[in-house]
Amino acid sequence: MLFDELVLTIMKAVNHQRTVSSPFHLIKGKKSGQTLQDIGYFHLYPYFSVLPRLEKAAYDQTVQRFYEQGLLVEGEENIHLTAKAMALQTPVPLLNGWKYRGNEAVFFQRLSLVIQTFSHVSQGIRIFDPVQTAEDIQSWVKSYLRAIRFREPSVYADFNAELITTFKAIQATDQQKLMLMQRLSGYGLSGMTWKQIAGVHGIQPIDAQLQTVEVLHGWLEVIEQQRPPLLSLLAEGLVQQSALTETAKRTKSLFENGHSLEEIAAIRRLKTSTIEDHFVELAMNEPAFDHSSFLTNEILKEIVAVSKAQKTKRLRDIKQKIPQASYFQIRLALAIKEEQQ
Repeated sequence: MLFDELVLTIMKAVNHQRTVSSPFHLIKGKKSGQTLQDIGYFHLYPYFSVLPRLEKAAYDQTVQRFYEQGLLVEGEENIHLTAKAMALQTPVPLLNGWKYRGNEAVFFQRLSLVIQTFSHVSQGIRIFDPVQTAEDIQSWVKSYLRAIRFREPSVYADFNAELITTFKAIQATDQQKLMLMQRLSGYGLSGMTWKQIAGVHGIQPIDAQLQTVEVLHGWLEVIEQQRPPLLSLLAEGLVQQSALTETAKRTKSLFENGHSLEEIAAIRRLKTSTIEDHFVELAMNEPAFDHSSFLTNEILKEIVAVSKAQKTKRLRDIKQKIPQASYFQIRLALAIKEEQQ
C-alpha cells in the first residue's frame, strides 16, 4: 500500500464527518478520545499508529496533491471528497496497526541488532559498532542473546532456519520483503537509508517505510501463528494482549469495583470528559461492557436509528434530532457494536 492510498482510504471512511487533519492523527497514533473513537466508529483499526514518526509536512504534501488532482474540494473544513476520489479503488492493506501500535519498530530494532551480532560473531569478530544505539534495545538484546546461548553453533542454525521459514510465509510482495532486508546490517554490509531504498525501487521514501511496516505486521502475525521459539522470544511483549489503552484499563478496573464515573474522575484526578472517553473506548472494545448505567436501550436504539437514517456519525447532527440525549450518550451509542445493541 502506498501512502497516498492509505490517506485516501481513511478519508473515504470519514468523508464529510471529520477534518482534513484527522487521518494524520490516526496514522501517527494519537491517543486522544476523538481519534480512538474514530477507530471504532469507522472501522479504522488497521491504520492506527502505522507511521508514528510521520511529519505533518509529508502529510500536507499528500493533501495538496489531492487538491491538485481534483480528489478533494478546497475551502471545506471537513473532508469533502469528489466523485472522482470515491471512484478510485485502493488495495486491501496488510496492516494491523491497532494490534501492534508501533511495536513493529521495536521488533525490527531487536532483530537488526541480533542479526548484526550473529553476522560478526560467525566471522570471529567480537567488537563492532552496533546498528542500534538506544540503550534499552542494546540491553534487551544482550539479555536475549545470553538466554538463547547464541554462541552455540546450533543456535545460529536454528535462528537462521526460523528466519527463512517465517519470512517465506509473510503475505507480502517480494519487493516489499526485499526493502525490509535492505535495511539490515551485517559483517561488511551496511543497511540502506529510506532514500536509497526508494531510489532503487522507484518509489517515495514514505512509501518504502509504509510497505516495510506491512511486512513487519505480516511477519509478527506469522510468528504468532507458528510460534518458532527463538523468534517468538524476540517478539516478546510486543503484541497487544488487550484492545484497551492502559489508562482505559485502569478506569475499567475502578468501574468493576463499583465506582461511578464521577468517583473514578475524582480518584484518578482526571476530567470527567476524559473518563467518558475511557467508557466510550470500553464500549468499542469490550463485548461484555454493560452500558445500562449511562444509556437506556430506548435512547440507544433512537441514536442508532438516527445515525443510520442520516448516514452520519457527527455528534452535532444527531444531537439536533435527539436533544434529550447527552453528547456522552451519543458517543457511547455509536461505539457499541451492532450485535450488542
